[in-house]
Amino acid sequence: MLLEKTLSTTQYVVKNSHQVRINKEAILKIAKKIAKKPRPLWANIFHFQGNTEQTAQYIFILDSLNFCFWANKGKERWTIKNGSKTINGYFALALTLKNSFKKYPLSNAMFLADIKRQTLKEIFASCNSQTIPLFEERYQIIRQIGQVLSKKHQGQAANLIKQAENSAQKLVEIVVRNFSSFRDTAVYQGKKIYLLKRAQLLASDLWGAFKGQGLGRFNDIEKLTCFADYKIPQILYYFDVLEYSDKLLLKIKNEKLIPAGSQEEIEIRANTIWAVEEIKQTLSAQGYGLPSFQIDWLLWNLAQKIKMPTAYHKTRTIYY
Repeated sequence: MLLEKTLSTTQYVVKNSHQVRINKEAILKIAKKIAKKPRPLWANIFHFQGNTEQTAQYIFILDSLNFCFWANKGKERWTIKNGSKTINGYFALALTLKNSFKKYPLSNAMFLADIKRQTLKEIFASCNSQTIPLFEERYQIIRQIGQVLSKKHQGQAANLIKQAENSAQKLVEIVVRNFSSFRDTAVYQGKKIYLLKRAQLLASDLWGAFKGQGLGRFNDIEKLTCFADYKIPQILYYFDVLEYSDKLLLKIKNEKLIPAGSQEEIEIRANTIWAVEEIKQTLSAQGYGLPSFQIDWLLWNLAQKIKMPTAYHKTRTIYY
């Protein structure tokens, strides 16, 4: 099963890492910090909710396009208006798609399969003339969504999700098998490493959007790992849980590009997954039974509130 492969292959990376290590002494400190925090709720204000099929379609599109929002050093980020305020990053994507579901037939898989670049540019229009990063990749992904859903799932992500039979593991396997953009793997020292950030995130977001019921009920939701991205390793470093070599730390601080699939990038992400696994084990020993994905949510939300002096690592990729 792919989720077991995620844990076993990333554990291999952790044991062989040269640039990143987990500081086990800091695990207890961060576990105590998050132990009594309330479990984060699904942010309805930013997310579209319609009938079951529409909501499932929205979540599927959202998690298919949820990657890489950072701008090059000294440049403005892609930003949208939210009333009198501006927002960027993930919440900007979520709100953009929420508003677009009211203006465009995004529930229609044939519309997605044939969507024009200009239409997608209109959907992703910013308030500061910035283009969303990796626009062309997002364009190809949304067309693939439409094509595959039309061909195999009667046009509805809900039908794909039903095939998983309330299993997060099975859902991950289905989306990885059917959609190339979800195949988040790498090669480390000749060994294939499974990370699968967005495929796992899809299961957790469905769980959140549907409150663990209906299409969001997964009997094995606790098997999800954390979602190894930019913000989770950043906050783990901030709390001394992750430690970097001097060479890698200098690259991160100077916002130098760390190539996707490089040894450094794989080590950051693999150690992030296992740091959260160790936090989970520590919390469990203290009587707090939190699954890895909810620890991820807690850390991610915390990372949005703390102004951290060290930047997150910069990697251009469609996987996170």
